[in-house]
Parts: sequence; C-alpha cells; structure tokens
Amino acid sequence: MKAEIKNYNGRPAIMINGAVYPPMMATIRTNARDHIEFDREYFSELGKAGIKIFFLICDTIWLKPNALQLFEDEARALLAAVPDAWIVPRIGMHPTNEWIEAHPAETLTYSDGSRPPVHLFTESYETDLPAHYSLCSDQWRHDAGEALRETWSALMQLPYADRIIGCFLAAGGTSEWYYMHQVYKDGRALDHSDAFRRAFSAYLTEKFGTDDNLRRAWRRDDVTLDNPPIPAPECHFYEKLVDAEVFQPKQKMLSNADVPPPPQNGTNIGSFIDIDAHMDVFDFWRAWHLGTADSVLHFARIIKEMTPERLVGAFYGSVRNPTFFDGGTCGGTLRILDSGAVDFLAAPGVYENRHPGGFTGQREMHDSFALRNRIYIVEDDERTHLENRYFQDKYNLYDITDSVNILKREFGRNICEETQAWWFDQLLGGRRFKDPDIYNLFAAQQKIAAQSYEKDRRKNSEIAFIYDQESIQCVSQQTTRDLIEEMRNYTIARIGAPVDQYYHDDMANPAMPAYKLYVFFNLFYVTKEERRIIREKLQREGATAVWMYASGVIDPDAEKRFDPANMKSLTGMDMEMLEGCWEAKLRVTEHPLTAKLDKREILGANFALLKRVCAPSTNEGGKGTYLYPLFYSRDGEVAANFLTSGVPAITVKKLDGYTSIFYGAKCIEGKILRAMAEYAGCHIYTDSEEVLFANRNYVTFHASFSGTKTLRLPRRCTVREVYEDKIYATDADSVTFDAYLGETKMFELTD
Repeated sequence: MKAEIKNYNGRPAIMINGAVYPPMMATIRTNARDHIEFDREYFSELGKAGIKIFFLICDTIWLKPNALQLFEDEARALLAAVPDAWIVPRIGMHPTNEWIEAHPAETLTYSDGSRPPVHLFTESYETDLPAHYSLCSDQWRHDAGEALRETWSALMQLPYADRIIGCFLAAGGTSEWYYMHQVYKDGRALDHSDAFRRAFSAYLTEKFGTDDNLRRAWRRDDVTLDNPPIPAPECHFYEKLVDAEVFQPKQKMLSNADVPPPPQNGTNIGSFIDIDAHMDVFDFWRAWHLGTADSVLHFARIIKEMTPERLVGAFYGSVRNPTFFDGGTCGGTLRILDSGAVDFLAAPGVYENRHPGGFTGQREMHDSFALRNRIYIVEDDERTHLENRYFQDKYNLYDITDSVNILKREFGRNICEETQAWWFDQLLGGRRFKDPDIYNLFAAQQKIAAQSYEKDRRKNSEIAFIYDQESIQCVSQQTTRDLIEEMRNYTIARIGAPVDQYYHDDMANPAMPAYKLYVFFNLFYVTKEERRIIREKLQREGATAVWMYASGVIDPDAEKRFDPANMKSLTGMDMEMLEGCWEAKLRVTEHPLTAKLDKREILGANFALLKRVCAPSTNEGGKGTYLYPLFYSRDGEVAANFLTSGVPAITVKKLDGYTSIFYGAKCIEGKILRAMAEYAGCHIYTDSEEVLFANRNYVTFHASFSGTKTLRLPRRCTVREVYEDKIYATDADSVTFDAYLGETKMFELTD
C-alpha cells in the first residue's frame, strides 16, 4: 500500500496505489470515550455514495489502555459496512494527568509561578488537567513520541493495516493544537516554565547564533541565548488591551468634552508593539508559535520514519481568532509545509456567516500549500436540518432544501478552489447527514469530483491575496481580525471574481503564477530583501498592487525599525503618519478607480459587515474599526478621503512597470475590491455581491437574494448545471438564470 500527494492535472491530490481520490472524505464521531456507538447502515450508505476515506478517532495506549480495542471495534465495523474504505487514525498526543503531575516544569507557568488547571475536551478524551502541558516541551515530545511509536506499531500489526493510509496528529484544545490559557491575564503573563525557556533559547540561537547578535537585535546588553528573559506582562498591552480600551474608553464621552486620549503604556505605538524597544516581544511570539509547529514536526517525523509510504497531517495554521496570539497555531505554517514531513494541514471553516445566503470563511492560505505539493483539508462540519433546534435556528437550517443547498455550496467551493475536505459529523453515533436526499447528493458530488479531477486543474484566477505570518504578532488582535478575518468571513466570496491566497514568501517562488492584481493585507514586518523580491515580481508582470493600512511600516533591517518612511520601499509612495486614534470612515472621489462607486456612501468602517447581508450576525466582532495610528500617502492620485482627518484614504500611483494603490483603512468592502480588480483589468463574473467561487472549469453561485441572476463568463462556452444536468447556454459569454435566496447552482464551463 502506498499513499502520497502527487500533482494530478495541475494540482496536488491524494493518491492511493496510483489511484486518485478527490473530495469528499468523512469523519463521523462514534467514540464515546469508553465504547463505540456505530451505525452500520449510516456508514454503508456513505460508502455507497462514493465516500471511501474515513478519519477514525484514536488515542495512544499510554493515554488510554483500551485505545487499541476501541479503534479496532470501529475499524472492523467500518470495513464491514464499507469493505473498500481507507482509514486515517486521528491520534491524540495528550499526556496522562500522572505525567503532568510528575513534570510540573513542562507545564504552562505564569509570571507569578502559578500553573492553573484547565478542562481539556476532545472528541474521544475529556478531563480536568492539573495544568496545561506545554506544546513545545521536549520532555513531552519524547514521552508522547514513544507512546506514538508504541501505538502506531500496534496499528501496523492489525490484519487490515494495509487499509490504513496515514496518521492525523492531534493535541491541545479540541485536538487543534491550541493553548486554552491566555498568555496575558489578570496582570500575569505566560510562559515562565522551564519547557518554554528551553524552546525560547533554541529559537533565539537558531535566529541569532551569538549573544552579541541577540544583544544588538534586542538593543540590550544584559541578555544571553542560554537564559533569555521572558517579556514582562505590561509588554502584552498592545495585543488586546488597546482594542478593549479603544472600544470602551475609561473616560465618558460628553458633547463638550475632548476626544479621550488613546490608550498607551509606553510599550505600544498605537495598535503595534514598539518593536524598536521591544523586539523581545516579537521573538517571544515567534518562539511560542514555532514551538508548537516543531512539536507537530517531531511527531510527524516519527510516522514518516516508521512508514514513509503513508500520509501525515495535523490541525495547524488557522488564521482565526483567538489563535493570532494565545493559541500559538498560525506562526509556523511555512516551517511545517517546507519540512517534507507533513503532507497536509487541516482546519474547520469559520463558524460565522454559514446561513443560507452566506458562506463559510476559510482559515488557511491554501494556494501556498499547492506550490509545495501539500494539500489543505477543510473540516466541513456544516450543520443540517437534522441538528437540534438550537443549531437549526443559529444557522437558519430548517428543512432538506436548506441543507442540500448548503452542502452544494461547500462542495462547490472545494472543487472551484481545489481544496480537499471531509464531511464532519460530531453527533455521537452520527446523524447529521443521515437522509436519503443527502446520500443521493453525496453520490452525485463524488461523480462531479471525479470528472473535475480529469480536467486541467490549474486555476485561472487573476487576483492574489497576500498575507504574512510574522506580522500577525506585531499588531493588535482586532487589527488582524479587521484586515484578514472579517474580509475572509464576509467579503472574499462577494467580490464577483475568484482569488488565490498565499503567504508573501511565495513571491520568491518561480512556480507562483502571475496575477493582474495583488492585494497585500498585513505586510507590516518586511525585510529589505523581501521588499526587493516583491517589487521585482510586480514589475515583471506589470501588475497592480494594493497595499492595506500600514504595509511595510516595520523594516527589521533598518536602524529605525518602525517608521512610516519604511513604507516607501514597499509601496513606492511617500507616507505620513497621524498619531492618535482615528475613525476609518471614507468617501471616494472622482477617479477612474472609483467611477462605479457611490460618492456619498460611507465606506471603510465595517458598515457592510455590521449590517450583514442576509441574517443577524453570529460573530464576536461587529465592533467597527479604528486606525491607531493612521497612515496616508503624500503623493499619487487621490481616489478617496478619510472623513474626520481629511487626509487621503486611497491613492493611486503609476510606478516603474506597475501600479501602486494605497488603501489606508483596515476593513475593505467587496465593492471596493471589485472596483480595484476592474481597474487592474480582471474579469468580473457578477456585480451582485452574492457568493461566487470559480476556476477555469466550474462556477459555483450561491444566492443571497431571490431573483434573476447574470454571470459574465471569461470566454465563450457551453454552460451546464451539473446537478440538473441541464444546458443553460451554448457558445455564450454570459448566462442568465433565476435563483431563490440560499439556492446553489454549480455550472460546468466547456469550450
């Protein structure tokens, strides 16, 4: 048996014994912690529908002496129901409580020496931990690694071991590798444990090499690589406290009062860490996140060494609140992807905006995965009308029509964006998809997926969204939420055109395709060499670049690391900074970029997000946005102005071989992104601000309003709706159809 990730018609795919396995897969919760609740009919129907890869819950024998028996009970039942099923054990790496009590130095420790307990919950294991084990502890890695070897060796001795195609590694909260403690809480800060100090020292040694280099970087003469000091609690002020005090100022606002002073404690520059004085805080967060990534790699290498012909994956890389800081799972994604030890990473979709008419935001930059022949697997835990009434009401799913359209939308996104996925049924014993209509839908989708994989799977997007994993820890949590998460949860699928998503490091990769429009969302911390690479790629391609908010403000190679003057070498514009906390509301001016936009509409301040297009918000955001500090360009054509400060909000400048656009707010509406895409010459399928996913072969459309819809096609072609098997147009450059709110149509485009 050989399972691998291989390029198949232009994109990575799961291959087993030379056969390709497109989406979808399945994870059904049957492990009741001490016994298995298995619905043979349910699994049999899923298998008949064409789902062949199943993730089964497992734990180490170290944690649960009966773990192997529980796994065998489920695996034998699965293979009896689906004889040609392939299995991926989902193995938890949690230590026992006895181990935690015997190794207090390997657990999270606050600055006051306390090690608070925590309640751990996973699909198969729930307990009160006496303390939270460190996810970067080398002692835990060693002992849990030995337990993994023992458990994996036992699994490989089973009579059906040739049906086991890989291992999915789990740890931390809900198996997703995140910490369940806040780093800063009640005046205390993590992590003063011996485990983290060793990891911090190892990170600094890898980065700086010598004490002298460390001292120059931190601008301190009293630090060493062997025993680096942990940042003081007050240094964490910028992470969340700035956000909290901006939205709930201590001073009550009265009509005749001055605007309250913005929050500061001497360690922050607005919503940024003062990185000139506190480079140690940045390095703390890099070590915090990379420590978890290194643990994923430690366990992955054990599996690869033992069984190199099998796949290895884990949850990691989720750019999603609250993992920006405390969770520790978004800063080391590229280290994992570049390691050669991990074949895939996974994350569930965001639990907001999933209702009919909305879309499920994704947490990973999946096109960076494809460049490295890795895959991103979406944990599609979409609720259906078969849930309890709480979840029915939360997601507006009341009947089979609602469920089918939601499942069509999710599947269509996976095909159009070329991501893998599993359907996840958390309901013990499984019933989320237990309906004849859903079985029939899954069967149809497996046929569609198989057909899609035989086509040219290279994407034809003209827009690339670019992010930075290092910059996330330089700026407050709400700032990253505004710039990345709110956009990906509420805007990205409403632009009217498909986008690809990368880390900026990929701009140096010659295999990265060329795009007409690049939007750089959070590139704050950018080295001189990285700036050169980005500029040269833009020039070669004659592209248009959009720089969001404070792009390039931190240059770690400069004498003054945080400086608006640093922004010019990235944006090509002379920049100014307004100190203080400012509103982000803007109005556009007369300019070709904004020709189709309402000159009186107020934009840039999260208005569209607050209104929510179709249903009440279920998210924890909705607070609006702020700019602290505010940045603007002193040159270029002005396409919008901020309303309270009066300075330019959008500026456009033609540079040597490319066009540069500076967008000074954090939140950006779909209509502005669409206007920028049109200005850059990108094809726009629809102006309706409804949900759309597309590649060269398919368009998935999910209606946010009832009515007649028109899609403009990128070429003349025949348009067939795949579920109806109905031709909607032939030799056409557009297609018109009717759709009701929440309806999903998936069109195949053929020449």
